[in-house]
Amino acid sequence: MSRIIDDITGSDLNRLKQLFSPAKVKDGTNVVLSGVFEIFHHDFSVGIVRGEKLQLTPRDIRQIRKIIKEQSGFDLLTDPIPHSRTEMAQFFPNEKLSSRPVKDKMIKIYGVLSTNINGKSYDLEEGMNIEIALSHLKSIEHSQVVIVENYEAFSQFRSINSDVCLNPLVIYRGDKESGVISKEIAKSFLHIELVAWFDTDPSGISFAVASGASHILIPSISREALIEHGNSTLFEDQYRYWERVSKVLPSKLEALISSVEKGITQESIVANSIPLVLYPLK
Repeated sequence: MSRIIDDITGSDLNRLKQLFSPAKVKDGTNVVLSGVFEIFHHDFSVGIVRGEKLQLTPRDIRQIRKIIKEQSGFDLLTDPIPHSRTEMAQFFPNEKLSSRPVKDKMIKIYGVLSTNINGKSYDLEEGMNIEIALSHLKSIEHSQVVIVENYEAFSQFRSINSDVCLNPLVIYRGDKESGVISKEIAKSFLHIELVAWFDTDPSGISFAVASGASHILIPSISREALIEHGNSTLFEDQYRYWERVSKVLPSKLEALISSVEKGITQESIVANSIPLVLYPLK
């Protein structure tokens, strides 16, 4: 689980405070699935994804309050947002929340064979990538883009056995904003086939569906391999999402995961050389 307070922004804190109106505490609410709410959903299984929104029940809102209070001592229900850096530092590592430099849309990219962006081509050695602000990415001269959630998986994508095109552009933004980035790319570069690769578990599949991607990368895995390399906790903790998202998968993989009751992470797929296949999102 992440220490969510390490990366929280002033905007995040304001959004969280807005949850604690009497009506929302009583009846729940829907929020845009981005920023801090994407972390809460991914790392703490809070809420249910409905398109681009996250549906929060009163129980989810209480859980958010509990997590923030346990990690920082700040009570979202009763404490006012601190006005000074000294007051902010009592609760959060980043006491400059209100004036934090905007870096929430920086991405790391590389092409499997060559990196072709903004009308130029770059030959990057193994392990190298380009960090660029999304707003500075004016053109992509690749037919396919793969959004990767995990940095280890991103850095080793060249070695992955998959049926993507020969030279996709691989993009990493990290857990917090990967969904937001993928949606912006889908809207800005309509000619590109956008592929999502997340953990193969209920939460990861939810993110893939909400990402704006047209395809998802899924493991081509045997029952024996899933039993050996899968993680039952991923499935158990997120079971409430399974019925809703499982139909996105091919029936064979859906039946396999349901019977074994395990999901599998990107890290495990990389470490155990499990091949990936493209599958269209419905």
